[in-house]
Amino acid sequence: MSPKKTLTKDEIISLVKEKNGFENFNPLQKQAIPLVFKDNKNMVVSSPTGSGKTLVFEMFCLKNFFQDNGKSIYTCPLRALTYEHYSDFRKKYSNFLKIAISTGDFDSSSKYLSGYDVIFTTYEKLDSLLRHKATWLSDVSLLCIDEIHELDSLRGPTIEMVVSKIGNARILALSATIPNIDEISVWLNANFIKSNYRSTKLKEGVFHSGEIFFFSPDSGKEYERLILKKRGFLPSLIEDTLEKKKQLLIFANTRKNSEAYASRAAGLVFPFLSKKEKEILSKASKSIREVLEVPSHQCEKLSNLVKHGVAFHHAGLLQKQRQVIEDLFRKNHLKVISSTPTLAAGVNLPAFRVLIPSLYRYGDFGLEKIPVRDYKQQAGRAGRIKYDHYGEVVLIARQEEDVDFLRDNYILGTLERVQSKLAYEPLLRMHLLSSVADSSISSVEDMQNFFSKTFYFKQFSDQERFFVKLEDLLKELEEMSFVRFHDNRKQFHATQIGRRVSELYLDPLSAFMFIETMLDFEKLYEKEYLLMLSSASELMPYISANSEAFIYELYKSRISKHLDLFDPLTTNKFAFSLMLYDWIQEVSENKILETYKILPGVFHSKLQILDWLCYSAAELAKLFGKKEHFRNLNLLRLRLKHGIKEELSPLVFLKGIGRVRARSLFNNRLKTINDLKKIDVKDLEKIIGEKLANKIKEQIRTR
Repeated sequence: MSPKKTLTKDEIISLVKEKNGFENFNPLQKQAIPLVFKDNKNMVVSSPTGSGKTLVFEMFCLKNFFQDNGKSIYTCPLRALTYEHYSDFRKKYSNFLKIAISTGDFDSSSKYLSGYDVIFTTYEKLDSLLRHKATWLSDVSLLCIDEIHELDSLRGPTIEMVVSKIGNARILALSATIPNIDEISVWLNANFIKSNYRSTKLKEGVFHSGEIFFFSPDSGKEYERLILKKRGFLPSLIEDTLEKKKQLLIFANTRKNSEAYASRAAGLVFPFLSKKEKEILSKASKSIREVLEVPSHQCEKLSNLVKHGVAFHHAGLLQKQRQVIEDLFRKNHLKVISSTPTLAAGVNLPAFRVLIPSLYRYGDFGLEKIPVRDYKQQAGRAGRIKYDHYGEVVLIARQEEDVDFLRDNYILGTLERVQSKLAYEPLLRMHLLSSVADSSISSVEDMQNFFSKTFYFKQFSDQERFFVKLEDLLKELEEMSFVRFHDNRKQFHATQIGRRVSELYLDPLSAFMFIETMLDFEKLYEKEYLLMLSSASELMPYISANSEAFIYELYKSRISKHLDLFDPLTTNKFAFSLMLYDWIQEVSENKILETYKILPGVFHSKLQILDWLCYSAAELAKLFGKKEHFRNLNLLRLRLKHGIKEELSPLVFLKGIGRVRARSLFNNRLKTINDLKKIDVKDLEKIIGEKLANKIKEQIRTR
């Protein structure tokens, strides 16, 4: 890395152009650049997907480093998105800046990050660092908040807390188009830029009876009509897309539909694949199939579809499978991906054509129309920069009158305002405790002043009712012994346990339930620990327990007296705990997935959350001196991570040994590391194969 030096504005601009491989900035970037260097005021940028907002961050970041001698943080909602931006930025600027990514371990101040110039992280990880009072955060002079429209989601309160606590850092907020950018700008005391510029033109159309009608998003007038060879929307759009040597991205409204569209597309796509593409896809399909030690039915299905040049993509997939699919699509080996809408807000995966078969999804009241903002987010994936001059989004009209409805309500639709979700009680309780625990507030007056800085307070007029809610929640936290009042109740502070709960990033209600359970019972059995963990709100939504077998288990269980059999939520929690019990009893993963009607990606995602909950519960047990609970929870954590009985615990510490191979070793009388030391490598090869046997022996030698 070359020594740091001060760069002028022109030198920074030249560096950004060089690293991005172009000579001129686009209209949005030209509008933003003067404001980057003019003063240190905050800025909000609102423009469509693919308009080049990320380059504005690069400019801010380099200015902050080379001219202000400052540290920068980039934060966004998803780990995958964080990693994507980190990888791209690192490729460009790692010769000039020390760049790090941090998205895990919520129980750490991550001191090592003090030595980095630019840090990429998620909202929650940044919030966690603030809770741990990471001292190096005082050196941060630039905070980039990507996807600022997430203020309107359940992640929004975390953004509001981060902004309220970050100190004097300059803030850059980025978003796709939002109508009330002025409100957000007032809250952040920021300049704002609102642009409709896109690097690739977007054509918005409606398919009906074999034709696509393209309408102007400004006037609503039809300006182009494309007649396709077939009448059915899926075969006609796939054929037309592939004849143009382009790719198609389908946004389905459910996981089931995303898989169904992919299955229907497979036979249509396969004839368009070249021999080389078939070879590449065949090899990739094998890696998708073998992500688990024993492939699930979903793995088999997805693997077969990939051979045909198509894939489905949703939260039920395992992370490694999603990565393979995304990489294949970027390289144009996969021609069609059918995804749930989550992909629209995730990694950057554009296609020439986006197909949205339905603008309805299931909500609290059955099928409901999706917001215009969600439609625009999905439509924004159409058009690949550097490859396409334009992109197309196509809606499907089943009836002739639907053409006008889709045009008027979506192509010409008015975007919804971004609204704060801070008043949502479960999240407000959690963030209130963290604000007390990190000493942001210590009196009612402090509390009112602090929360007056939030977006919610700026946006809504019910301030008095909001303050009453805060005081009620403060009393709840006092009843849980997380907060203690003093000085005639004029002042308050977090107790030791309250601070620990905040650091562990737990819902206070979950933490209180863990503590009460472990204090009430000196000893718990496996199923009881699992039910305790399964009752945490962090695991919602739970699986649906619609089988009589689950109810029967309630009566057989010694803890049935603690359960309300007529409460579906309680029954679902119990069903979830039974699923976990099967997992640590080494029931096959396929059987678990089938019995409990859960997808592999969802199952493993829940296991990751459980790993954190188990760790947190053990930490709380340690705080209260409950040594047996501490030991039991740490052992249970290991068993949940690997899905094993206790007897396999010594074996799974070895890399490459999971539940299946560990059981195979155990059944061959290899029960400890010492047993593995003694066995001849040739004999070990007969059990787990030559390649892994040698790796295991190497691991043991270096232990």
